[in-house]
Amino acid sequence: MSPRIALSLFLSAIFALSATVPAPKDHLGYEPGADYKLADYNDIITYFQKLEQASPRIRLQQYGRTSSGKPMYVALISSEENLRNLAKYKEMNRRMALGLAAKDEAESIAKQGKVFVWIDAGMHSSEAACPQGSPELAYRMVTGENEELRRIRDKVILVHVPVTNPDGQDMIAHWFRKNVGTPYQEASLPELYQKYAGHDNNRDWYMFNLEETRHTGKLLFQEWFPQIMYNQHQAPAFPARIFVPPYAEPLNPTIPREVMEGINLIGSAMRERFAGEGKGGVLSYLGFDGWWNGGLRSTPAFHNMHGILTETAMQPYAIPKDYKLSDLPDRFSNGVPTKQPTIFYSPWLGGHWGARDAVEYMLTADMAILNLAAVMPSHWIQKAWTLAVKNIELGKTAAPFAYVVPPDQWDRWTANEMLRRLQLGAVQVEQAKADIRVGEKTYPAGSYVIRAAQPFRSYLVDLMEPQNYPELRTGTTGPTKRPYDVAGWTLPMQMGVRVERINDRFDTSSLASVPEVPRAPYALDSRDNSSFLKIAELLAAGRPVGWTADGRLVESGFSWQLGKPRLAVYKPYTANMDLGWTEWLLDEFKIPYTVLTNADFQQPGWKSRFDTLLLAHQTPDSILHGLREDGAEDGDMNNPNRGRPRPRPEHVGGIGAQGLAQVEQFVREGGTLLTLGSASDLPMQFLPIPVKGITRSSETGFYSPGSLLRATVDTSNPIGFGMPKDAIVFASGGPVMETHGAAKSIVNFARKELLASGWVSGERTVLGKSILAESVYGKGRVVLYGFRPQHRGQSFGTFKLLLNAIYLGSARRQ
Repeated sequence: MSPRIALSLFLSAIFALSATVPAPKDHLGYEPGADYKLADYNDIITYFQKLEQASPRIRLQQYGRTSSGKPMYVALISSEENLRNLAKYKEMNRRMALGLAAKDEAESIAKQGKVFVWIDAGMHSSEAACPQGSPELAYRMVTGENEELRRIRDKVILVHVPVTNPDGQDMIAHWFRKNVGTPYQEASLPELYQKYAGHDNNRDWYMFNLEETRHTGKLLFQEWFPQIMYNQHQAPAFPARIFVPPYAEPLNPTIPREVMEGINLIGSAMRERFAGEGKGGVLSYLGFDGWWNGGLRSTPAFHNMHGILTETAMQPYAIPKDYKLSDLPDRFSNGVPTKQPTIFYSPWLGGHWGARDAVEYMLTADMAILNLAAVMPSHWIQKAWTLAVKNIELGKTAAPFAYVVPPDQWDRWTANEMLRRLQLGAVQVEQAKADIRVGEKTYPAGSYVIRAAQPFRSYLVDLMEPQNYPELRTGTTGPTKRPYDVAGWTLPMQMGVRVERINDRFDTSSLASVPEVPRAPYALDSRDNSSFLKIAELLAAGRPVGWTADGRLVESGFSWQLGKPRLAVYKPYTANMDLGWTEWLLDEFKIPYTVLTNADFQQPGWKSRFDTLLLAHQTPDSILHGLREDGAEDGDMNNPNRGRPRPRPEHVGGIGAQGLAQVEQFVREGGTLLTLGSASDLPMQFLPIPVKGITRSSETGFYSPGSLLRATVDTSNPIGFGMPKDAIVFASGGPVMETHGAAKSIVNFARKELLASGWVSGERTVLGKSILAESVYGKGRVVLYGFRPQHRGQSFGTFKLLLNAIYLGSARRQ
């Protein structure tokens, strides 16, 4: 075939492809990101289905279902040849990521393989522009024929999740469509945009409590192993238009240095491309740090992947705004000027901003990442193998060599749950088939062993070891920089699991791989969290069950007979994540409950239907007054000076004075009130109980930015049944209390060595003080939690303190 004929056929094929592939605008009826328009999940996925039908350069695969049952999709986009050989390249990538390839094989794969780049959108559904750009990215990748895009398709396999949170995408899009053009078009969605977590769906990436996290985590850590993963969000510091790496300090020392430098390299490529395209407002090194494990961009960094976060400026939904220079503040929170160029900021001086502008910025970031991957493919492929092998060798030559989870656990079921969640994050778990001896200590057969010699050693060590948040200061005497999210999250401490660190080499010949740790059987043992599942099972079968005076669970001879809880939980017209996680806990342990809203508290009938009322973490002002009618000016979502959006009339207000009176009567006549975190201020302020809040950080200097702290538990109180006397709680705000008279303290902060993991300041003022108190009021009781025992569904070690109180509310004393 002559070169002229070949060229003619090639151009004809390109023309035919571009003619048959629909543009996003043709499918949607508007340009993605158009003012006042939001595509919903069906709009986006049906476009991807059309692309797949029209082009051999994309494959669309369902990989799971959401919490509400919607299908979840991932798109694989590359050249036709790469997709024909997808299984081969996928296996190559797996062998490199897990360090399975020999050196010669690894060098060969680095030359022949393809870079896997992950780009997702739509995690936080209120950051509405992110998924609007997914169709545009896919269309450009499929149809673009410039040199850059051809190189990307040849060298890169794009793993693209168009919408990470399909349920939330529909909720937000449909809510906006309902309100657009009315005075309420900026109104916030009055519920969580994920069944249990809402915004916290990006805080679940080592715990894997949510269906969406489990399915997406499997793609990341067990199937595709992308060398670069890009997680798109919207909320930089105002007036920046986009945040890109480098991240702010501090750096978590367990993240491989090579990974963080690679992230910085990618950030530099992004910044250079923005500069070349004349797009200002690019900010780095402010707000989003490199410390925390648990987010979709941060957890991959502990898996040798280059986790990239951007935060693009947002407007409410798809409502545009024009900014004058005078609308912009002069400085960011760190003192950097906003109207002059600096090393880490190129100014944006105002103008029009809408969802389409955000889409264009995210597409620039997409192309910067994809191009960098394509121009140095061998570097990224080889680096994944090098890091995996380095971790494996480090685990063989330096402590810790392993972690052992012995079978004689306080809570065996939870120990297995911890191991199961580690496996979801691609941690390799083994079990001893015979006794193993380490130094002078012997661990029995049946012990689970997690060797440190594995490719994702950094992830394992970070979750097993205490965090020591560094005190970064402005100057030598300035305040300590506070973490972006939390400071400490050590998994065995949160879950109450005994794990022993092995600092010596030992004989591993009796260890056998465990592909999936089984769930432990339910136990009628108050120490075991599964006992609550057993209680629910017995009660459903109509069989008696209760506590003895010393807290044992028995089917006869009990001092308290347990019954099916008659529980109400208050749901405000705001997206309360703590309530969502409370509902997750109740569903997980099969506890029935009824949701009450503001209107229910205006009528007396609810009180006779329930034994217990639970108020999740929420301020008293918010509980009583809720959303106000005063409305808002149009403004930037990230501008601290913008007003509040005007809520719809049916969502205005809280329970009010009448509702508070109903709550008081409910308790006085025999009900139980449970209050979590800041909600505990409500009974302390409005009920005459002998419990007083004694600390607020502004008054005492005590501050715990999400850390694990030591505590002591009164295990003779039914609320403390099944708990060890010495426990660890997750503390991130909420009252510390003093009790008087008939009030009892059930959990107190330790009297010394308070910090277990993370960072805390001003601890001397709270040593030995109460963080869980109980007070009689009339014929009923109030139980006040100064912390959240169910925090994000992660603190398994303190679940009992809430679940016991719920069952106690409906128990009958014998």
